[in-house]
Amino acid sequence: MPANKYSDSLLMDALRGSLSNAESFGRGFAVAPVGLLGDIEGLLRKGVNFSFGRGGVNVGETPVLPTTEGLLSSIPRMTAPRMETAGMEQIGSAANPRGPINLGRAVASLPSDVARAGKEFMAAGQPARVVPPSVVRQMDIPVNLPTSQEFLNAVTQESSAAITPEGLLMNLKRMQSPEQSGMESVRTGVFYLPEGQAANLKHYKGKTGYGGAEPIEGQTLYKNPLFIKGATGGKAPENAYDSLLGKGSYEQMRNDVLKSYGYNSNQPQKIEAIQGLLEKYNGLDADDAYNMAYNIVSNSKAGNTLPYAVQENIVANAVRNAGHDAVLGYSKGRGDKGEFFSEVFDVREKAYPTPQGDYELMPQFEGLLK
Repeated sequence: MPANKYSDSLLMDALRGSLSNAESFGRGFAVAPVGLLGDIEGLLRKGVNFSFGRGGVNVGETPVLPTTEGLLSSIPRMTAPRMETAGMEQIGSAANPRGPINLGRAVASLPSDVARAGKEFMAAGQPARVVPPSVVRQMDIPVNLPTSQEFLNAVTQESSAAITPEGLLMNLKRMQSPEQSGMESVRTGVFYLPEGQAANLKHYKGKTGYGGAEPIEGQTLYKNPLFIKGATGGKAPENAYDSLLGKGSYEQMRNDVLKSYGYNSNQPQKIEAIQGLLEKYNGLDADDAYNMAYNIVSNSKAGNTLPYAVQENIVANAVRNAGHDAVLGYSKGRGDKGEFFSEVFDVREKAYPTPQGDYELMPQFEGLLK
């Protein structure tokens, strides 16, 4: 009797289907213990947006933890997928006895597992008084966070900080004079303290020309910060400048600033001197340099605020030119306390923030919005 080619074809198809389904079952079984926590996190993030989205809350829906779907998509298949592949992978995941165990662990550790999404959610209901994460997500900036152990230690020490696929989330605080609110920043950037260092705000009440009576706070997101050692008070920008342009560059620039005008120079003389510095170091044309110099001199009359304003203006320009969105200063605690964030110099902000949540971006970052 001649062979039935249709029977042979059906037999081979059944065999191929069995192998494909067996592989799908095994894939689902293998990734279940790892992917379950990410699946739960993703559902929680979507739940927050669904429940509170109309109130303006919008957290990122991409889980930080690996998901079952993400793991499966990254593992190459040995056999061709079939119509029932997704279902067989789900059955395999459900069959793994570690699944219920991990589910119990997820429920037991829910506060810490959802902390990254929760920090953003808690801040979302408050007026944004700094550049909000929702705006930063629209900036076409590759995420490039530091990977050093010092950085990871600092993140751990700062209760408001969280590493996410979109960048570093952090709560910030500052004190400023009410007159500064909404004004153009003389430094083309704004200094903040991390929320965990808020006790140091007592030194910024305006008595020395720095800070004031108006509190500002909010959550933001950084995609490519420059992480550099330096305590609160301006040391981090100095080290940042040297790290970008070479050791001794800050001191040379600082000497240029200090020698550019005399102690008894009047306002026009100071403006002219600083105009020249901004043309030299920031590459500004004469008109833009004059306008910026006028703003700096007019708003830096107390104590030593003028030279520092010029120096930090030049530092901010160098940091932006290197592609960074902030300088994250860090110090090391005594004993075994490890590293902690000491100061933040946000170089994205053209103007000082307002208590009502207003902010203004530098043109370089405004142009990066998608």
